Amino acid sequence: MVLCHLVKNKPLNSLANSLILSRFVPALLSAAVLSACSSTVPLDPIIGDTGQPLSAIAQLADVQHYALDLEIMPEQQAITGVGRTDFLLLQPASAVELKLDSRFAISRITVDEKEAMYQRVGGVLTIELGGEKPAQSKVQVAVHYSGKPHVAVNAPWSGGTVWGKTATGEHFIATAVQGEGCDLFWPCKDHFSDKADTMTISLTVPTGLSAVTNGVLQNVETLAGNKQRFNWLLSVPASDYNIALNIGPYARISQTYQSINGATVPLEFWALKPNEDKAKALIKDDVLGQLEFFERKLGPYPWGDQKLGVVETPHLGMEHQTVNAYGKGYERDKYGFDWLLQHELSHEWFGNLMTHEKLNDAWLHEGFGLYMQPAYALDKLGIAAYHYQMYQAYLGLQNCDPVVRKGVVTSDQAFNPDIYGKGGWTLHTLRNLIGEDKFWQATRELLYGTAETANLQYPITPRYRNTSDFVAIVNRISGQNLQWLFDVYLYEAALPELIEVRTADQLQLNWKTPGDKTFPMPVEVAINGKLLTLDFSKGAVTVPLKSTDKVQIDPEMKVLRQLPILGSCEEIRENRKKRRAK
Repeated sequence: MVLCHLVKNKPLNSLANSLILSRFVPALLSAAVLSACSSTVPLDPIIGDTGQPLSAIAQLADVQHYALDLEIMPEQQAITGVGRTDFLLLQPASAVELKLDSRFAISRITVDEKEAMYQRVGGVLTIELGGEKPAQSKVQVAVHYSGKPHVAVNAPWSGGTVWGKTATGEHFIATAVQGEGCDLFWPCKDHFSDKADTMTISLTVPTGLSAVTNGVLQNVETLAGNKQRFNWLLSVPASDYNIALNIGPYARISQTYQSINGATVPLEFWALKPNEDKAKALIKDDVLGQLEFFERKLGPYPWGDQKLGVVETPHLGMEHQTVNAYGKGYERDKYGFDWLLQHELSHEWFGNLMTHEKLNDAWLHEGFGLYMQPAYALDKLGIAAYHYQMYQAYLGLQNCDPVVRKGVVTSDQAFNPDIYGKGGWTLHTLRNLIGEDKFWQATRELLYGTAETANLQYPITPRYRNTSDFVAIVNRISGQNLQWLFDVYLYEAALPELIEVRTADQLQLNWKTPGDKTFPMPVEVAINGKLLTLDFSKGAVTVPLKSTDKVQIDPEMKVLRQLPILGSCEEIRENRKKRRAK
C-alpha cells in the first residue's frame, strides 16, 4: 500500500505534513489506511501534545458532559464505539471542535442525533451544527469510530495504550496519556482548562476480564457473545487526560474509611487475582496511613463521594482521578513506604483538585507531588528520612531550563525534570523561611481556597491555579513580599550561588544570582558549633572570624543554592550522555 509506505517512512512530525495528508486523502480513507498500517505510526503532533492553546472555535463552547461507550477487543488490539459530548455554547456558533487521533476510522458524526457535516484535518474535527446556534444553546455531538489506538512506547512517560499479558497469559490492558491527551483513544476537547461536569463510561470486554475506570461502578451487564459491559459514572469534574481504561482479570477489594470531615468514603483496590493478599496488605500498611497524613496536613480526600481507587496496571503508574494506576509490584522500597502509591495519591490534591491553569505551571502538580514524599517521610520516620529524600532530589537537579517558562510551551517542555526536584526544593526552602504553620496554611488555601479545611463536606469544588496565585497566597499569609524567591528559583534556569571570601580575620558572603536579581535570602552559619542567622536584606554580609574558627554555611541545607557537587548544566548533560553510552 503506497500511502502506508509513505506514512511509515515519513512520520507526521510537523503540522504541515498532517495538513498535506488530510487535504489530499479523504478523511475516512486516511484514517482507515492509518489504522491498517499500524497502531504504532508516529503520532500526529496536533493530537500528540495535550493542553495546546485552544482554537477560536474551541473557545466558543464549554464541555458539560462526556459519554463514552467502547468495546475493547484485546485479540485485535482495537477499540470501537461512540463518544458523545454535550456542549454549552458560550457564544453564537455554527461549529464545535473535538480532537481524535487520525489513525481511527470515523463511520459517522451526528449533532443532536442528526447526521452532521464535518471536516477532519489531522487530529482536529470541526463539526458543523447546521447553522448558527445562539449563545447558551446546548448541542450533543456523537462520534462513531473504530481502530487501533496508539501503542505506548514507554508508558507512562511516552503514553498511549498498553496491551499486556499477565504471568498466566490473560489480557492486561491500560491507558496512560498525561502528556499526549485523551484524544489518543476517545474524541474529546483535550484541554485541562475545560473539565466536563460529569461523565459516563461504558466498557465492553470479554467475559472473565474486568473494566475499571474513573468514578463509581453502576452495574455490570452480561451480554451475548461471551461479553460483559461495565457501566461507570463520574459525577465530579475531571481533566480529560485523567480518564483511563484498565482491563484485566481483577479481584475487587472493597472497604471504607472515615474521612477527617466525618464522611464514610469507599476505598477500592482492583488487583490481579494472584496479588489480592498483597493489595490488602498494601491498603493496611500504606494507603490508610498515607491518607491520614494527607488529610491532616491538607484536608479531606477530594473525591470522597466517588471512591478512592487504586488499580493494578502493566505500566508503572499515573494519577487517574479516583482510580490511580499502580504497577510497582508491591515491593517495599528504601523509603520505608510505597513511594509510587504516595506520589500518585498526592496528585488527587495537586493536579486533580488543584489543576494548573497552563502547562507553564505544571510544577504546582509535580513539585508539590515530589515534596509530599519527604514531608511524609519526616512525619512517619523522622528527620533522617526527610533529609535523605531531599538530598537525592538535589543530586538530580539539572538547572538547564526555568521551572516556569514564559510563552506557549509543549508538554515535553513543561514536564522538564526540574519541575519535580527543583520545585520540591523551592517548597523546602519556602517552608524553612516562613515556618511550618504558614507553609501548610498557604498550601491548603492553594488547594481548597481556604485554610480551614477539616470540616469541608462533599462535593468539594476543584479549582485552577497558577504560580502567581500561589505567590499571592504566600505573601498574604507570611506578611512578606517573597516574589524575589520565586523569581530566582522558578523563572531562572541557574541556581543562586553564595560567594564566600575568607581572610584571616573575616568571612564575606554575598549572593550571586542570574541577571543579578534581588535575593535577600537569610542563611544560617555555624561558627564553632554556634548557629547564627545572617541577614542579606542590605546586601553582602561580613562576619568577623579568628583564623582557627570552624565555619559551616547552611549546615542543615535549608536553602536551595548552587553547590560544587552539582556542576553546570552542560557538565550534567555531558555526564549523563557518557553514562548512557556505557
